[in-house]
Amino acid sequence: MLRTSADLVEFLPFLFDVEPVDSLVVVGLPTHRAAGRLGLVARVDLPTSREDFDDAARGIADDYVRAHTQPGTVLPGQMVLYLCATPATGEQPQQTMRRLKPLADAYRAAFTRHGLPVLDSLCIIGDRYWSYARPESIPKEGAEVPGQRTPGSVSVAAVVNGAVRAADPAEVARAFTSVTGRAARRAANALGRAVAALNNRAARTPFPVLAAELHQETRALIEATLTRIAEAGELPGARDTARLIAGIQDRRTRDFALACDDHRAAHRLWQHLARHCVAPHEDFAPPLLTLYGWTSWLQGDIPLAKVAFKAAISTNPEYKMASYLGAALAQGWSVEEAAAIFREAAAEMGY
Repeated sequence: MLRTSADLVEFLPFLFDVEPVDSLVVVGLPTHRAAGRLGLVARVDLPTSREDFDDAARGIADDYVRAHTQPGTVLPGQMVLYLCATPATGEQPQQTMRRLKPLADAYRAAFTRHGLPVLDSLCIIGDRYWSYARPESIPKEGAEVPGQRTPGSVSVAAVVNGAVRAADPAEVARAFTSVTGRAARRAANALGRAVAALNNRAARTPFPVLAAELHQETRALIEATLTRIAEAGELPGARDTARLIAGIQDRRTRDFALACDDHRAAHRLWQHLARHCVAPHEDFAPPLLTLYGWTSWLQGDIPLAKVAFKAAISTNPEYKMASYLGAALAQGWSVEEAAAIFREAAAEMGY
């Protein structure tokens, strides 16, 4: 089925729940493109510095080969590499493609050292793609990514065989895009007042006492809000929205929120709160995005969960809960396995 570079590009979206962005994708193929089964598929973030290209390439090649030491796995006959990139500021797609060629060369060399020939190295930027292995077969300005406007034979065959095309992360992220206009101004003012009130309390209250008070107050507000959502579909107003956003910054309160049983009501609440983390308080978003990603996962919406966790990490790369859940999801954990950990932790905390 996969006979040309265009076929390989068209097939990529059927390998993931969410289209890879700023990613290297490694796919093992049988010796002949038209026969056999696909090997393991791996995805890692593109390194940002050219100084890291060689180390990154060796790392993914070593890990890929190591993964095939498990019983029942067999190394593929050949590899296909995809570099899915976004141009840097002021950079044209062709410039991005040329900038990443040393990275593609480093990956090719790393896999070749393991005895795995690289059949093709493809750079995909927006709606255009290039082949590093066969540059003469692609126009200098790049070829149009097939299957985006009209499904090609590869897309049709994939769908017939039960495959689902990956979701566009930009489309998925619209579910938690920040409010704008008057709603954003109202949210910013309410958050400013909530932060000022907390600062005033902190000036006259010992921190351990204040933390305990805020935890209990926010827990009570979460429970009352979830009840109103479940019974009447009523989302909180600007003042309570700001109080909840500020209160859930506390790790204990966030953990309590993770253990909430009413997943549907919680999903609506975390979405609402995430959308109201507006400038200049965008740094309040990671806990809410993490909670929203968690309830998305609980409800089986894997693309939304992945995009929400990634958005949380993008806002704060050090936010460990989002990293932990994102990694668990990527590694194939079941939601039941992850939920069991939260239930145990909640029981220990008395929630």
